[in-house]
Amino acid sequence: MIKKIFALITTLAMLSFATASLAAEKAPGEYQLGPGDALRITVFQNPDLTLETRVAEDGTISFPLIGTVKVGGLSPAAAEKLIADKLKNGKFVKQPQVNIALTEVRGSQVAVLGLVNKPGRFPLEVSSTRLSDMLALAGGVVPEAGGGTAVLTGSRDGKQIRQEVDIATLFSDESGKQNLTLKNGDVIYVTPGNQVSVLGLVNKPGRFPIENSKMYLTDVLTLAGGLSSGASDIAIVSGTRDGQPFRKEVDLAAIYLNAKPENNVVIAAGDEVYVHRAPVFYIYGEAQKPGAYRIERNMTVIQALAQGGGPTARGTERNIKLLRRTPNGGSEELRPKMTDLVRPDDVIYVRESLF
Repeated sequence: MIKKIFALITTLAMLSFATASLAAEKAPGEYQLGPGDALRITVFQNPDLTLETRVAEDGTISFPLIGTVKVGGLSPAAAEKLIADKLKNGKFVKQPQVNIALTEVRGSQVAVLGLVNKPGRFPLEVSSTRLSDMLALAGGVVPEAGGGTAVLTGSRDGKQIRQEVDIATLFSDESGKQNLTLKNGDVIYVTPGNQVSVLGLVNKPGRFPIENSKMYLTDVLTLAGGLSSGASDIAIVSGTRDGQPFRKEVDLAAIYLNAKPENNVVIAAGDEVYVHRAPVFYIYGEAQKPGAYRIERNMTVIQALAQGGGPTARGTERNIKLLRRTPNGGSEELRPKMTDLVRPDDVIYVRESLF
């Protein structure tokens, strides 16, 4: 009976030791060594065995006396035990006490890009690092990312994955399902949310939130401070609609004059609005106010002359020369009629009257 009890105790002790050993290798939350990690390995009272090395691409290191050791994928504690066992089993050290210090982390890293305050590569210091932890390491998201998306790409079980996580949901979801656990090699890209970019000739170019369920082009231009001096009546709206590229040239004058209110495009998340510079013409020579002027709709030569204050006392409307660009990049000289339309970049030269 005593022998059976002793055998049972011995068996339980062996199972407990095996379980503890397995837990040391797979302990959740512990960092796992990977290729590129720099290590400093010491053995108590054996200074000759001190080693500074880097984990190779195949996850191995070369250690004195015992040769190649596979440490990739192990926690530092599990790697310490593995090296100690090899030193003891090889009868090199009777009771080895091995310590591994991780001096540089390169093996397990995640790249964080896009609209964060500190984009870059960050180490996975523990295997249970989650998406929110990594965004915090990157300094958090910038204001322009409000309502945006974190796109996670990487591999799981040899298969490529891509998952989009709404940032607002990430921090409000109590279940934690959106707060994904990260793996080595993952890439996180933070994209703008329900926002529109306004560029070109506006007073406050930048990104603006789409505040309502339906926001029109004129609403967005108001957020951007309106059109600036020299802006044209044309705005280009580009983006995607139903997964297809979308681009529309919008006549702003027609919208503001209520002639064609249907042109007031509904803005979608991710759209870009570009307001072009207004086309100009130039007046030189015997004009009251020579310089560059904006071409108004259907402007004629006589109207263009009026913009420049008309001819001087020495100038004449009967002696005007017009230089116009040709499609091949050259120019041609014309004798225009007063009713001819002015084109972008035309140069009107008022010559001196000889009579």
